[in-house]
Amino acid sequence: MSAEQSGKSKRFTGTPVTMIRWQEVKPIGQQGEIMTDHRIPRRHTKRPTPSEGITRHPNLVFLLPALCLWALILTASPAVAADVAILKSADVAYYQQAIQAFRESLPSNTTVTEYNLAGNLERGREIARSLRAAPPALVFSVGLKGALAAKLELVDTPVVFCLVLNPESHGLPTPNMTGIQMRVPPATQLASIQTLAPHARRIGLIYDSIESGTMVVDAERSARKLGVQLVAVPIKNQSDLPGALGKLLPTVDLFWLLQDPTIVTGDSVDFLIKATLDAKVPLFGFSPTLVQQGAVGALVVNARDIGRQAGDLATTILRGSVPPQHQLQDPAHPQLALNLKSTEYFGLGPSKEVLRLATLLYGGPGAVVERDTMKDLIP
Repeated sequence: MSAEQSGKSKRFTGTPVTMIRWQEVKPIGQQGEIMTDHRIPRRHTKRPTPSEGITRHPNLVFLLPALCLWALILTASPAVAADVAILKSADVAYYQQAIQAFRESLPSNTTVTEYNLAGNLERGREIARSLRAAPPALVFSVGLKGALAAKLELVDTPVVFCLVLNPESHGLPTPNMTGIQMRVPPATQLASIQTLAPHARRIGLIYDSIESGTMVVDAERSARKLGVQLVAVPIKNQSDLPGALGKLLPTVDLFWLLQDPTIVTGDSVDFLIKATLDAKVPLFGFSPTLVQQGAVGALVVNARDIGRQAGDLATTILRGSVPPQHQLQDPAHPQLALNLKSTEYFGLGPSKEVLRLATLLYGGPGAVVERDTMKDLIP
């Protein structure tokens, strides 16, 4: 407390003992009130009862709740090392990037044990069952199989999961689970599409209602708010894709490729890219690989960003906070990727503002770039 702050001393409000008087003086250092004159003779000293002490010092009434609050905060903070178990669905680089960022985001006194399911759900369930004997403070599941193993075997342990596509279709999350969505919200994606292609008034997409039905409903609602028309065509299996795409492309200004496992496979990507190029309909996707292959743009979820976000969420839980049940966090930092060759081919010509917003830029003037890798299409 500075001298200026402590300048207004408060007069003692209790009943003074004989031979003591209190006077207002200018504070010195940290003192606010100074007792002067004679010492108190022992025969005049009276030990106050607890109630009298509080009455004589009314500020204690306000100080005690504050001390209790700090005690609760200190108790909630992890004073000892917390144990965290990681269930990794498979040994995939995409998963490992998320795990590394997750580890870096945890408190330094956290002990982390990593288990590799090697793509086997039954192995994951066995590992999860073995954790029951001495449950960790938290489980971090990466990928679908890890999340399912935790769902089926760990019903009382806090679980954070990520990199699971369409978690709702797999009964995720359960009451003890939370996590980070893999998809960027439809409203955010549509806003990016409108920024990149402002003249696209009819946006087409093809989807599997089981895999992406909920997202499409949200997308239709968001499209109406933005004043654009969403032309959504449902299919039940991949064999319906060529016919549906052939009918859709002549009727729309842009094709929006969703992260739908029925639509996007290793066999369908080349077909989708070629069909949209031939029809001169720009394609907006969800991965850098699609952009490298010819999509005009994509809103990309970076694995490290997701892992870091999951680590922050886990740290909050370890410190005693309880996240809302059945709610997942949206990706906090999606990245805009652009293919400059494709934007020129389709006559879009992104503005300086769009180029400034783009985190990933590919190509330059000329023909559409060649494909690089499929690794980030189906994590």
